[in-house]
Amino acid sequence: MNEPQGPLDTIPKVNYPPILTIANYFSTKQMIDQVISEDQDYVTWKLQNLRTGGAPINNQLKKYPKYKYKKAKINHQGPDSINKVPENLIFPQDILKQQIQNNDANGNEDQNDKLMQDEQFKLLVTNLDKDQTNRFEVFHRTSLNKTQVKKLASTVANQTISENMRVFLQAVGKIYAGELIELAMVVKNKWLTSQMCIEFDKRTKIGYKLKKYLKKLTFSIIENQQYKQDYQSDSVPEDEPDFYFEDEEVDKRETTLGNSLLQSKSLQKSDNNSQDLKLQLIEQYNKLVIQFNKLDVSIEKYNNSPILPEHIREAWRLYRLQSDTLPNAYWRTQGEAQGSMFR
Repeated sequence: MNEPQGPLDTIPKVNYPPILTIANYFSTKQMIDQVISEDQDYVTWKLQNLRTGGAPINNQLKKYPKYKYKKAKINHQGPDSINKVPENLIFPQDILKQQIQNNDANGNEDQNDKLMQDEQFKLLVTNLDKDQTNRFEVFHRTSLNKTQVKKLASTVANQTISENMRVFLQAVGKIYAGELIELAMVVKNKWLTSQMCIEFDKRTKIGYKLKKYLKKLTFSIIENQQYKQDYQSDSVPEDEPDFYFEDEEVDKRETTLGNSLLQSKSLQKSDNNSQDLKLQLIEQYNKLVIQFNKLDVSIEKYNNSPILPEHIREAWRLYRLQSDTLPNAYWRTQGEAQGSMFR
């Protein structure tokens, strides 16, 4: 089985001393830091897109005059008042909502800013790309099956549904289904973003272990004490043990073995036992390199992934919370209850 291609290379178990040099250690360490830094920028960008749509909310607000605070003596506050939220605290989102409410109440909105429905539709279509335009046209032409809608409404209401009511139910059902699917897409994006954060945390943890293992191996090979004193005092504590969770058996076993190798004093010797320990440490290092290269924080490859049933269930839960209402469960109140459904 071919190993996954990545930025790091494994260490061979034979003729490895010429590879484990000071220059190799610092170049590998720099490569690990660079990969993690690039992943950090990507994760930050995706989280900003998820939270603010890619643009800071301050860019959506109008200019406000800065408040001038008078200098006053700072009084000592008790522990309860320190954690208390100030009553006059205003968030940017509240300012934006207040702006919209004031404009609607006063009616002072510029008439030139108001667009007719046809102009809004034209503006929407002209700003869509080819793929979005095709999907919009399909959605615009698609409608629910009128026979099934009329049959469902007649069955529930136990009376004949007029044609106008059938058209109305078709339109409302189409909008409702579209909103629910759109919310399910948002849920899927949140799940993928959370998985991205988990992958990034794993890669950061593995990268930290790799630097410690490589430093321990490199300085166990070097015999020049002057080199060790000059280069060993960097930011990587090679003797520091790694933590693990008790309920993860595989991680616990691998981390315990790695900690015993990192804290072993026999690596500095040149006997057979030292060679066996170095080979075990190289094996652990190679396992981590394969895991490091295999991890990928990018989620663009899942853009066309299907919506799962759990996405729809979570979207339905969020839809009820966002609409601030809970539909009446008539099917739960049958029998001796009022029995309003299926009269």
